[in-house]
Amino acid sequence: MESEAIILVVDPVDPERSALRDILAKAGYTVHEAARACDAVAEAVRVRPHLIVLGRSLSEDDETALCRAIRAEAALSGTPVLIMSAAHADAVVLAGLDAGADDYVQHDSAPELILARIRRLIHYRKMAGLAMLDRQLVQVGRLLAGIVHEIRGPLSVIRGSAELLKLGLKDRPDDGQWVDSILRGASLLQLRLEHLMGAVRSGPVQMQPIDVGSLLTETVDLFVRGLPPNQRQVTVKADGGAPDLRVRGDAGRLMQVLFDLLSNAHQAIVGSGKEGAIVVRASKASEAARDWAKIDVVDDGPGVPDVYLRRIFEPFFTTREGGTGYGLYLASEICRELSGRLEAANNPGGGACFSVMLPAYEPETAGVKAG
Repeated sequence: MESEAIILVVDPVDPERSALRDILAKAGYTVHEAARACDAVAEAVRVRPHLIVLGRSLSEDDETALCRAIRAEAALSGTPVLIMSAAHADAVVLAGLDAGADDYVQHDSAPELILARIRRLIHYRKMAGLAMLDRQLVQVGRLLAGIVHEIRGPLSVIRGSAELLKLGLKDRPDDGQWVDSILRGASLLQLRLEHLMGAVRSGPVQMQPIDVGSLLTETVDLFVRGLPPNQRQVTVKADGGAPDLRVRGDAGRLMQVLFDLLSNAHQAIVGSGKEGAIVVRASKASEAARDWAKIDVVDDGPGVPDVYLRRIFEPFFTTREGGTGYGLYLASEICRELSGRLEAANNPGGGACFSVMLPAYEPETAGVKAG
C-alpha cells in the first residue's frame, strides 16, 4: 500500500516541517526529516524514501540545487520529488521542474490535495518500476534462452560421458571419486541453468507434494558444492527440523528462492570480512487456524539495516554495489505464487533471518510420497 511508504521531508524551518510531518503521519506514512538542504541527499541515500518532499521554506536556489543533486545520485535517480511551492510565478515552478522535480503543489493547498499528489507520485513510480522490470525480464529471458540452449548440449555430453566412464571404474573407487565430482558439478550447473530460466520464465506453477527436509538437504548440498574453495570460510548447514513436514508447491521454484537467500546471506558474511555460519531450518507453525511450514535462512552476518527491512522486497531496491534489485523481489513473488510469503527480520544476537512461509500439506492418504 502507498500509505506504508517512506517519505523524506526537507525544510529548514521546524514548525513548517512538523506541520507537514503530522499530515503525512496521520495518513499512515513513515516520515524522515532533513533540516538542512546540504544533508538531504545523504539522508535520502540512508533511508531510501519512496518520495522526497521539498518544503516551502527552502530558497529557490537551494530547491533547484537539491533537485539536481538528487538526480545526480544514482541511488536516488528514480525517486520522485514533490515541491511544496510558496511561489506563484511560473518561472520559479518551471525552474524546479527543469532541475528534476516531478510535481509541485502550493504549500497552502488543502491537506487532501497534498496527499492526493503524494499518492499519485508514489503509485506512478511503482507502476513505472514494474513495467520496466517486465521489459527487462523479457529481454533477459530471450538472452538466457539462447545461452541455455547452447550450454545444454555440451553439458549433456559431459554427463553422459562421465556416467559411462564411471561404469568402467567399478573396481577403482579412488578414481571413481573424480568422476563423481564431474557428475556433481554437471548436476549443479544444470540446476543453475534451470534457476536462471525459472527467474524469468512465466507459466503455470508445477504444484506437487514436497518433503521439506529433503529439499533443504539437497539445496544446501548443491549450494556448498558450488562455492569457490576460497569462499568456504562460511559454514552452511541444513536442519530439517520437523520430520514429515510437507508443502505443496513447485520444487524448482522453491529451491530457486532458497538459493537466492543462501547467496545473499553468504555474500553478506563474506563482505564483512569475517567467518560466519548460515543455518537453514524448517519448523511447523500455526497461524489463523492453519498449519504452516516455516523455512528460516539464518545467518550471523551484519544483518539488514532496520530502515531497509520494509523495502528489500521491492523491485530495483538494492544496497549492494552492482546489485539489480531483482532477486528478493522475484523470490517474494514466487512465494506469493505458492500461496505463501517471504519475510525478513534481524536476529537479536546479530545477523538476519529470512523466512519462507508456506501452507503445510497433509496428504489425504498415507501412500502419498513427497516430490
